[in-house]
Order: sequence, then C-alpha cells, then structure tokens
Amino acid sequence: MKTNQAAGATRQRRDEAFKQEAVRLWQSSGRSAQTTAQELGIKEDALYRWRRAGQLARSSGPAGLPASKDALPAEIMRLRQEVVRLTEQRDILKKAAGLLSEPPPRGMPGSRA
Repeated sequence: MKTNQAAGATRQRRDEAFKQEAVRLWQSSGRSAQTTAQELGIKEDALYRWRRAGQLARSSGPAGLPASKDALPAEIMRLRQEVVRLTEQRDILKKAAGLLSEPPPRGMPGSRA
C-alpha cells in the first residue's frame, strides 16, 4: 500500500511478515545491513528499526517466550526465583498491614485509656 507524502513522493508500507523475513535474512546471511537493504530495495535504517521493534515485541509482556528451547530451563529458574522473591514481599506486606491495623497498647501517647 502506498501513501502520498509532500512533494509527490510515495512511501511503501511493508507488512509484518516482510519485516521479520528481512531482519532474519540480514542476521543469518552475515552480510552488512547496507548490503542486505540494497538487495531488498529498502533503507538501511529500516532494518535496524525493524530488528529493534522485533526485540521489544519478544521481550515485553507475559507472552515473551525465550528465543530457543535451550533458554527455557534458565527462564524457568529465573521465574521460580522471582516467585520466591514476590512471595516474601507479599508476606512482609501482610505482616506490616496487620501491625499497622492493630490498636495501640494502653499507656501509649495518644491512647484514651
């Protein structure tokens, strides 16, 4: 799909599949971004932007899975450690909330007994 810009120039919009394939081709070929971009008829900085966008999409949110099966055990270990840390934080907050909600003992300044 082409859109008109100022001065009559046209800009091509590439679909997501093209972008992913272009980045994969560039990274697996061992050639420079400039060479790959020239072969595909795109600008070099587009490859860098598409690569960055793909990295952000993979690493963000709960759906961000490791790139390979070899990385899964490390990811599981990291997540288990995070669960332990978050459980400890939750328990500390529960205790603090319990202490703060108790009435002050008699004889304390501000108590009415």
